[in-house]
Amino acid sequence: MTEVGLYSISVRGLDAPALLSWAAAEGIPFIHLRGGPRGYHLTDRPASVWRAWRRAADSTVPITGVTADTDLADLFADDPKIRDQAEEEVIRLAEAAAELGAAWLRLLSRTPPQAGWAGYELPTTAVPLLVEPHHPGWLAPGAFASLPAMGLLADTRQLAGTYPALAEAAERTGVLHLSDGGEGFGGSKAIADLVARRIAAGHPIEVAVEWTGADRSPQTCLARYRAATAWWAAEERP
Repeated sequence: MTEVGLYSISVRGLDAPALLSWAAAEGIPFIHLRGGPRGYHLTDRPASVWRAWRRAADSTVPITGVTADTDLADLFADDPKIRDQAEEEVIRLAEAAAELGAAWLRLLSRTPPQAGWAGYELPTTAVPLLVEPHHPGWLAPGAFASLPAMGLLADTRQLAGTYPALAEAAERTGVLHLSDGGEGFGGSKAIADLVARRIAAGHPIEVAVEWTGADRSPQTCLARYRAATAWWAAEERP
């Protein structure tokens, strides 16, 4: 089974270089970094800091992806002020991601897809964009026809259960987060199985743990990370 990294929101109290050093010491192979204002706020830092963090990553573990707090709907907003602000943030954050050595930038989507979205053009960015569905409307039949050609970050909590479009979501998935808020992965088997099959068939999909419980100390995070990776490796999949 593929290596499993860690999403940075899973642990608190560590700056980026300390996070990378801790991950390397604990055998965590890579990091997904939350890059928006609710994370490490990369666009509020000079490029010299990005380059310093890249050097830290080169000597510890890589940052393979960055997440934005920007919502996909803002890139397609009718209000040009909202749209321009979102584009500026995404373009700048993608530049930071590239400097850090990351291969993708994730956008959120808290609203269901809209029919007109397929006609929009996404901004040109330094790394490819992924979208993370945060609304059940994404899993309705035909929903993905509204989405411009882009991949998904699939979150096992957001996609828990069985839905008509779950197989299509797996086909678009470039990154899978094993998301655990303390309840474990009981509802996550369907999407996990679909993604695991695609990995087994040779599709390059990154897998990382996303721990969202109240205690995000390094010690608790590491315990939840170990439990998640054990589940991912041991689960019998068709």
